[in-house]
Amino acid sequence: MKRSFLLLLILALLLAASALAPVFKSDPGRVLINLGDWTVETSVLVLIVAFLILWFAVQIAFWLWRVPVETARRVREQRAFKQLERGLLALTEGDWGTAAKALEKSSSVQGKSTAQYLAAAQAADIEDAHDQREYYLDQADGGGSKKRFLVELTRARMLMTNGNRAAALPVLQDLHKRRQKHPQVLELLSRCYRELGQWDDLQSLLTALKKAEVLDEDQVRELQEEIATNKLRAAENAEDLQAAWKQLPRATRYHAVIAEAFAVTAGKFERADLAEPILSASLKNDWKPTLVLRYGDPAADDGSKRMKQCEKWLKQHPDDASLQLALGRLCAGESLWGKAREHLVKSLELEASSLGYDALGQLLEHQGELEPAMACFRNALRMNQGQQPLPLPVEAARLSAP
Repeated sequence: MKRSFLLLLILALLLAASALAPVFKSDPGRVLINLGDWTVETSVLVLIVAFLILWFAVQIAFWLWRVPVETARRVREQRAFKQLERGLLALTEGDWGTAAKALEKSSSVQGKSTAQYLAAAQAADIEDAHDQREYYLDQADGGGSKKRFLVELTRARMLMTNGNRAAALPVLQDLHKRRQKHPQVLELLSRCYRELGQWDDLQSLLTALKKAEVLDEDQVRELQEEIATNKLRAAENAEDLQAAWKQLPRATRYHAVIAEAFAVTAGKFERADLAEPILSASLKNDWKPTLVLRYGDPAADDGSKRMKQCEKWLKQHPDDASLQLALGRLCAGESLWGKAREHLVKSLELEASSLGYDALGQLLEHQGELEPAMACFRNALRMNQGQQPLPLPVEAARLSAP
């Protein structure tokens, strides 16, 4: 750029000289300079030429003075770029110690250090040299808000990778204040909230995650369900559980996983009766075997009510193994041994399950039929281990008899 400007200036001066030459030929002008006892008299043309010669002499002298400085700068630059190449190659090969040292040396070029320091920080982080990592990040933190943002984002990502979520959280929150729609910040912050169990804060991010296309519709729904189930599980008593359920969005209250989480927590507080209407409503919306089995909880105080409801459902789902099993367990809870036996056997005929064999084994043991009961328990164990159940002994042949 400077050379082009100099060439244009010389060309302009030559053109101006050629244009003014006829004028100076007819009238060269006269310049008189008095300085103390000195008097200098010359023509205008000679004065202009003298100034041009002086200007070119100053430029040449300045250039000669800059030559060693520029040469040294270029040598440093070449060395730094060689170190950068060496550091990046070592980083690729997994030689973190060599990479960190080489990248630190490469950052000696002023104005080009941020990327090198960030790479050096990454190498130090992989080596678990956390103090050195922070030093490199501090050195990279400069040169404008954009670079500071990238440095802090790198710091937060490294802290999350190392499992230091508590330290990463304030960094991510500050980044989110500065750029609320940044996808990487949203993704890291949502993961941090999730791993720290801060479900209310995570809930507040859902809309932003969806708008920034960090999560699609299915992922948003799954995350909503996870937030809801964790809020329900965190309840410390039945009152807290009911309050947490009422605070959930109406559209998600009767999702299967949420209804099951409510039932599990309610059972923990020995208030299974609270879950009955929620399980029933959820099953009307979406028939799920896991919810059917949860509904057939024999420990529930309202077993008679649940049994009657299951019998109504049985007219619509006669070949549902989970419903047969749930009804069999409820009948056993009400001491209706014959009906319990019938439904449990039917459940196993439709689909063998470890839970079904265990329930039938308990019933048979209660009735004193120890050999078939033990066979049922062994089959339950086999199925839990991923093996196929064995045929029941001859004494169990009468299990399916009316």
